[in-house]
Amino acid sequence: MNKLPKNSRIIFKGIVGSQSYGLATPESDTDYKSIYIQSNEDILSNKYIPQVDINKDDVAYEIRRFLELVSTGNPNVLELLYLPERCIIETSPEWEYILKYREKFLTKKCHSTYFGYAKTQLVKASGLNKKYKWDKDRITRKDILDFCTVTDRYDGRTNKFKEWTKVDQKWLGLTSIEGFRDCYKVYLGKEYKGIIEKDSNEPKKSIVEKEEIDNWLGILYWNRENYSTHCKEYREFKQWEEKRNPNRYLTNKDHGQDLDSKNIMHLVRLIMTAQEIPTENKINVDRTKDREYLLSIKKGEVDLKEIIEQWSKKADELKELYVNSSLKEEVSKEFISNLELKIRNSEL
Repeated sequence: MNKLPKNSRIIFKGIVGSQSYGLATPESDTDYKSIYIQSNEDILSNKYIPQVDINKDDVAYEIRRFLELVSTGNPNVLELLYLPERCIIETSPEWEYILKYREKFLTKKCHSTYFGYAKTQLVKASGLNKKYKWDKDRITRKDILDFCTVTDRYDGRTNKFKEWTKVDQKWLGLTSIEGFRDCYKVYLGKEYKGIIEKDSNEPKKSIVEKEEIDNWLGILYWNRENYSTHCKEYREFKQWEEKRNPNRYLTNKDHGQDLDSKNIMHLVRLIMTAQEIPTENKINVDRTKDREYLLSIKKGEVDLKEIIEQWSKKADELKELYVNSSLKEEVSKEFISNLELKIRNSEL
């Protein structure tokens, strides 16, 4: 289904991601990016739409938005200017005109953007709280009673609720203790209706007859904060489990290095690419020549901590490489403005 604005036209569409890098495997998705031109009438009528997410694998940018992103050195957008021919689906005179000036978009700003993207991949890869590492107890759904302890009235000992009594909770009743939040007196009797009920996130209280007030068995404490944290984490885990890439999950689990190997592969790829911009004055999107090495990282067949250390040093060396290069500091705003005007009005 076409979600692009009416009266707009596509001037470029290409395949991006692992397919364009030459790093695709049979499990890889196919991702697309497009550039479109919205009509002048829409823009003058305040109907400008800078970006359209057609679906999770297909994104389109209006020409103004594209030029804004590419002029800041955004790696994901800059790559469109250097896609291998095999990845180009649709082109146009406007796009060919832009390509004539693609070297102008390679500036010293690329250092901060590529370095920033690489650092992001490192943070993701090194996340200490990766959900695939959570132990079984943490991802098992628990109820309120798993977060309750009881101090016995007669022996004074404190135990987890489920260890304290084997009586079905439906025969128990609770009453609040004034001034003590989340603390309750526990009673036993057929007249009570239990201390938890389905779909409730609070302990259930009972009415205790006056003559039974002093016949409590213990003091129950419900750890509200820990229960709330558990519910939040369990919900997040189930959402992650539903959306996770099963192959990526199994790869990270199998290599057992407690690091996300795909993020590290992209860290290395980004630094490789960033090194070449000031020395070759182009972006080598296709990394087929590095495919074996990069995929060995993705599969966790190498020491990932060693790879991080090695390529982090290379990342630190990038700054000097860019400072001493002949690249311009940034793209001229006047150039961008004139380029947009010519393309929008087909003055090529």
